[in-house]
Amino acid sequence: MLAEEIKNYNVHQLRELAGSLRAEMVEAVRENGGHLSSNLGAVELILALYKAFDFPRDKLLFDVGHQAYAHKLLTGRSLHDLRKPGGVSGFPDPSESEYDAFIAGHSGNSIAAGLGYCAARDIRGETYKVVCCIGDASLANGTALEAIFGSESKPKNFVVVLNDNGMAIDKNDSALYRSLSKATARRRYRKFNAFLDRRFRTTSPFGRRLRRFKYMVKGWLNKNYFFERCGFKYVGPVDGHDLSELVGVLTEISKIDEPVLLHAVTVKGKGLAEAEGDPTRYHGVGKNFAPSDHSFSTALSRLLCARAAEDGSLVALTAAMADGVGLAEFSEKFPTRFFDAGICEGAAVTMAAGMAMGGLKPVVCVYSTFLQRAYDQIVHDVCLQNLPVVFCIDRAGLVGADGKTHQGLLDLSALRSVPNLRIFAPKDCAELADIFDYVRETGGPAAIRYPNGYCPNLGVRQKISDYYLWETMSEGDGLVVLACGARAVARALEAKRISGLKNAQIVNCRSVYPLDCRLLDYFSRRKILTFEEGYESGGFGAAVAEYFAENGKAVRIRIVGAPRIFVPHASAQQQAQLCGLTAQDLARKMQQFDAQE
Repeated sequence: MLAEEIKNYNVHQLRELAGSLRAEMVEAVRENGGHLSSNLGAVELILALYKAFDFPRDKLLFDVGHQAYAHKLLTGRSLHDLRKPGGVSGFPDPSESEYDAFIAGHSGNSIAAGLGYCAARDIRGETYKVVCCIGDASLANGTALEAIFGSESKPKNFVVVLNDNGMAIDKNDSALYRSLSKATARRRYRKFNAFLDRRFRTTSPFGRRLRRFKYMVKGWLNKNYFFERCGFKYVGPVDGHDLSELVGVLTEISKIDEPVLLHAVTVKGKGLAEAEGDPTRYHGVGKNFAPSDHSFSTALSRLLCARAAEDGSLVALTAAMADGVGLAEFSEKFPTRFFDAGICEGAAVTMAAGMAMGGLKPVVCVYSTFLQRAYDQIVHDVCLQNLPVVFCIDRAGLVGADGKTHQGLLDLSALRSVPNLRIFAPKDCAELADIFDYVRETGGPAAIRYPNGYCPNLGVRQKISDYYLWETMSEGDGLVVLACGARAVARALEAKRISGLKNAQIVNCRSVYPLDCRLLDYFSRRKILTFEEGYESGGFGAAVAEYFAENGKAVRIRIVGAPRIFVPHASAQQQAQLCGLTAQDLARKMQQFDAQE
């Protein structure tokens, strides 16, 4: 295993290995899709860490895990089946390898988890070191800052490596990053720092002895930086691609027991010209580096730009995901009405609440899995005050190859119990626009959820209104299928054809809350099957069952949704098969339920 051999590699061999690791990553992502530019930028950092520390005895935590492909390759894992069923995950996962010290699909958890590891180590009388590798954009996440500022002292043998590439998924414009940049390149010291770099770059024994002096001087130049005040010994900045420099510095750090923050400056996409030139485009790509087709994100982009041109009070917010949620064009056309909170979803939601209080009409665009981090702000800051904030929840349902850290299966269950919040699930992009206009006209907080990938246009039969909350997609006097969400409606229509149940009636239940009580009462004497791409527990089907129970109606009902598991990485279709949510699965369940007495 390369992880065990690296201790014996010299710098020249490490450089050659860096090149081969990059080549393997590029080919794996070309074949399978995945996160590319972020992983390319972290290769030398990871090699130097393995040279200087003793993993897995020492603990290496990533934040986030989309910079860990080199780590996976060094620890004996092939990327040949990256993000495929049975293959390696795109993120660190302790169930996959003992070298993965902590799961890392979301931002912000590494420093807090690292402090927890240190506490456990010290209480148990153990001696390993804890190393956290965090990106500069992740550093602005609330959990990361809470961990840094929670105490003025930090444990010994605790190292934070700050991978500073000036990017999140998109360009990093946060105040923290700008302060960081200024602190590490103060104009009056720039020439002196350059002199130190030239003078002590030598790898001679004398140069190596002077290396510590070099970084002591650089640390002194930055002595007012807030890391020092939070209990860290600040070291850097260092060139995150200079293996000679990295190995020397990290080796010195590994020999001391102080808490240290190493600031390494890297280039996102390093080693692949296309990725260096456009790191956002190559952050996450499909097979053959093709951009993914996301029907709803594209439709939302056009919709928001059109409505913003008509209404000067409409503003849009995101949390470091402008391109992913469809706000790139909006940010260019309406720069003064676009707000990026960084990887801080809670802050974005509360900002939106303040905007609404001030008379604006905010739209918060966010992935379902990341919205989880803002639940308290949704409840306390938006819904408690009944403010007109619209949440456009992208990647709701099964997300495919990103796997269990990114599944959008919880939002319905999490949001359905929040007072004042209306929840909608359009069946296609045309209905997205219809629902968006409806919630803006009627006011109050609202959430609109939709999946990733391509979604067909199923056509508008009845525009949504207070009276027509749901839409009948096919007529029949037999089994009623209440389908919630774009994929669910499309599969329900296909399942009716497969099942041969010509009398089955398919209903597009685009309003999750409020329910269409008029139709529910009308259907109460028939068999009802609910279908959704969300967890069965506490989701749309549960809401329907609760309605009948609360009204004392004995209804024959079956709920079909995702089982209560963390769904592993695979294609979205393969995940649907695993969860029993394909059109074929639904057709079989419809036949079985229809046949029951």
